[in-house]
This record gives sequence, structure tokens and C-alpha cells, in this order.
Amino acid sequence: MKLFIKSTLLLLAMLLQLAAAQTTVPQDSPLGRANKNLVLLISIDGFRNDYLDRGITPNLSALAQQGTRAKKFEPVFPTITFPNHFALITGRYPDNNGIVNNTMYDPSKTDQVFRLSDRHAIENPLWWDEGTPLWVTLNKQGKRSSTLFWVGSESLIQGVQPNDWLRYEHALSSSERTKQLLRWLNREDQDRADFATLYFSEVDSKGHEFGPDSPEVNASITSADQAIGELLQGLRALGLLEKTTLVVTSDHGMAHITPDRAVDLSAYTKELGSVRIQWTGPLAGFDTNLTDKPILLSRLQQNTNMDCWAKEAIPAKYHFGTHRRVPQVVCLAKAGWSTIARAGQRVIPGQHGHDPSDPAMQGLFIIQGPQIKRTQLDTVRNIDVYNLLVRLLMVVGEKNDGQDTLYDLVKE
Repeated sequence: MKLFIKSTLLLLAMLLQLAAAQTTVPQDSPLGRANKNLVLLISIDGFRNDYLDRGITPNLSALAQQGTRAKKFEPVFPTITFPNHFALITGRYPDNNGIVNNTMYDPSKTDQVFRLSDRHAIENPLWWDEGTPLWVTLNKQGKRSSTLFWVGSESLIQGVQPNDWLRYEHALSSSERTKQLLRWLNREDQDRADFATLYFSEVDSKGHEFGPDSPEVNASITSADQAIGELLQGLRALGLLEKTTLVVTSDHGMAHITPDRAVDLSAYTKELGSVRIQWTGPLAGFDTNLTDKPILLSRLQQNTNMDCWAKEAIPAKYHFGTHRRVPQVVCLAKAGWSTIARAGQRVIPGQHGHDPSDPAMQGLFIIQGPQIKRTQLDTVRNIDVYNLLVRLLMVVGEKNDGQDTLYDLVKE
């Protein structure tokens, strides 16, 4: 009998250990003790709005049904990754926050160039000091932030960084990113974030490489959706799901570009010695002197597949062209078109940077949580999300370019 009891107790202990090993929540998790609300901003880079209608996103579709989805989510101009992420988190147009492209030259910093691949530039506060990200505001008002990942979080801005942040690792999968954020959130209320961000890059990467209608993009959409499912399970296990408002966005959509629809910019710069091509793709930019500028413009404007302006003449609807980092001449390719720097250059099959109103540029906007009404919206603008976040977090926001059009989503 003693041997039977001993064996039974040993088996029971082994089963308990196995159950503990299989759970995704550490044993010291503050389960059931969460009283503080969480606002979680998620960006699925390059997730075009109509990707949600492909029938391969059960988790995102469920969130949309439970909360609010916008038929259109309009990015700021230019429809490029860094400008749109920084606009989301500051509520300021690129002209006013200084992040006007993924690549930038600054006349006041003649020896420096901002590039995504340049770790020194990414971490240099001089590039970021004209915008105030939400985590800076929260820090000043006694609240906490965790960012996995977000544009600007790797640099001190006004002497502040999020309470939790990491250097960007492109190779880190959506699932691994989700697990890291959940580890940060597995804390007592006083040490846990009031505001957190989560960034997935795979849909954008596959869109560029293979085009938006490819099987590879569909696989990346499925993968990102599975990570959202893991996130929801993790929040539930931590006792946070009922306290969390999820704001799921993307920075822009994605257009298919064929090789025969790329304008060779070098054909327009011949014998103009001062001209330097800064940007290519759907948005092209040129630096030039005052002598060559009208000649360059005259040549470029003969091409009907793009609209070209001196920076001071860019249409007002784009809220773009006053910042010193915007080059002297800017061209915007028509829908389905792009530009290349020289003949023979590879044309990337998936691109963004077109007019924000272009259907292919429309991003994703879903919001769901205990504070949010269940409804449907037509168009939501990127620039208006900041004020919604401020309202949800109950803090005083910074001066911004957005409107209060989303306040009605919040329950009284």
C-alpha cells in the first residue's frame, strides 16, 4: 500500500510539472491581479486593407467583427514606412515632425545621411527632435511604455526612451516578437506598461519581393494573423485581455508594378551637373541648384506617367514640401507606375509611395476592446489616430495635426 501511495504521489507530481511546463505563463505571473488598462498599438507593415477579405485571417477578422473596422485607412504622404509610423505616434505630418522619408539628406547636417541600414543615424537624436512620440508624453505624465518595435524608439527623444525597447531585428519572427512583448507585460500593474506597441514586418517584406497578389504574401498574412492569435491567447493567460484595447493598423498598402511601368529618371538629368537623385520608387526626389531646377522640372513634366513639382508647389492636400529635408524637386508616379535611377535597374514587383487616396495604398484599421463601441467606419486617417490614443490613455497630448473624429468610438 505504501508503495502504491508513493507511486501515485510521484505520478501526480510529474503530471503537475508537465502541466506547468506546457503553459506559456511563468509561475510567478500576476494572474488575476491586473487592474490597470492597457492600450496596445499594432502595426502590420504593408498590410493592404483588402487583404482582410482574402479569408485567411480568422483572428483579425474576429477582432473586426467584435469591434470596429474602417473600410479605408488613409496614410499620410508620403505613403512610406518611417513617415507613417512616426505620424501615428506623434500626430504630426512629416513636414512637421521631420521624418519625411526612409532616406533623408539634411542641409543643416551636410555630412550625414539618414538610411534605414545606418545604425548611427537610427539612434541619433538629431533626426528625431522635431516630433514628440507618445511614449515621451506618457513618461512625463507618470505612465509606462513598452515598444516592440516602433520607429523612433531606438533613439533618445527629448532625453526619453520607452521603458522597454529593443534594437530592431528583422530576422525576429512575428511569433517571437509577440512572445517578447508578452514577457514584458507579465508584470505587476505598477511595473507594467500602460501603452505598448507591436510591429510585424513580414507582410511588407514579402509584398516587395513577390508582389501583393503572390502566394508568398498570403503565407505572410497567415503568419501575422497566427501571431495575433498567439497574442490574444497570451493576454488572456496573463489576465490582461479584458483590460486591453487593441488598435491594429498598417502604415500603407502595396501596389503591383511591372517592369514596363518604371520611368528611367536618368534620361531627364543628362548634362545637369548639379542634379542628384535622392529618392526613387513611386515617389522620386531630386536635389539641384537654382540654375538647373527649372530645366529639370520642364523635362520631367513632359512625362504623363508622373506629376512633378518644385517643393514649394506641391499641392496643399499632401501637407508636404516645407521641411528642409524635402528635396528641391519631387515627382509622384501615377497609380501602377514607379521610377528607377537608371536604365536596367531591377523593378521591385511590390511598391508603395503613391497618392494616399489610391485604393492600393489603403492600410488596415481595426480597434477592439472594453472601451470601444462596435461599429463600422468608412475612412479613418492615420493622422487622427494619435488623438484617439491620447483619449484612451487619459493623458494630455501634444500639439498635433489630427482631429478628434475618432472620439465617438470610446464608450463613456
